[in-house]
Amino acid sequence: MNEIFVGILQDEFTVDPMENYKRIRELLEEKHQVADIVVVPEYSMINILAGLKPSDVYERAERINDSIYISKISDLAAKLDTYMLIHFIEKTDTPPKTMSSSILVHPSGRIDKVYSKMHLFDAYGYRESDYFLPGRTLSRPLVFNHVRFYVAICYDLRFPELFRSYARKDAYGVFIHAGWVRGPLKEEILDLLARARSHENTMYIILSDQTGKQYVGRSGVFSPHGFREIDMGYRRGYVEWPINPDDVLEARKVVPVVEQSRTRWDIVLKTAK
Repeated sequence: MNEIFVGILQDEFTVDPMENYKRIRELLEEKHQVADIVVVPEYSMINILAGLKPSDVYERAERINDSIYISKISDLAAKLDTYMLIHFIEKTDTPPKTMSSSILVHPSGRIDKVYSKMHLFDAYGYRESDYFLPGRTLSRPLVFNHVRFYVAICYDLRFPELFRSYARKDAYGVFIHAGWVRGPLKEEILDLLARARSHENTMYIILSDQTGKQYVGRSGVFSPHGFREIDMGYRRGYVEWPINPDDVLEARKVVPVVEQSRTRWDIVLKTAK
């Protein structure tokens, strides 16, 4: 199978969608080369942790079909001739709640909603559910060169059932938008969880995280054998990396855990109440 080149962007973002778009554009216009798809961090449209109340976030949120932010990203995707997987804060009809969503912007101009964050970050004394409505369904598949990927968002990384569900749908990898907040041992926890999800499902994890004062950075790629292939550290930056589907097939021959799990376990997503 042919390699797929992924682009991973790491930066610190603000509360202003247009300022954040400019930061994304500057990095990609300078550094994009051959990436088939570019992934950006969680909250890269609006950094909700920069002192915003739910009503402030709702005021800045947009609807997918008439989003100025998506329109700008679409122009950039066309210019670079690449797909862009962006984090988007989606306005709803139930203010002040929005949705934390992942949108695939095609270079052709097509816009696809892929996923809305299912597991909201109600932990460490924080309540993300004050801001967002939870997603109700699994990610739609993203298919490049006949290779299937799925999407997760930040806190989802702590739920192995989600990633095993994707592996059993023949995922070769999962893209993750992250805004992993700083705190005691949080860098190590992020690295541990990403390596675990990649190894136990013998697939790639492609992680784009924010950096700066609030977030840990450490974006990168984790192999189907559970090893970190890239560590972007703490600086603003952009890297491109080849994803080799044959490495997934090899890993699944050596450690056929995904196939073996089918004979013992059913994974059922409960209907939301």
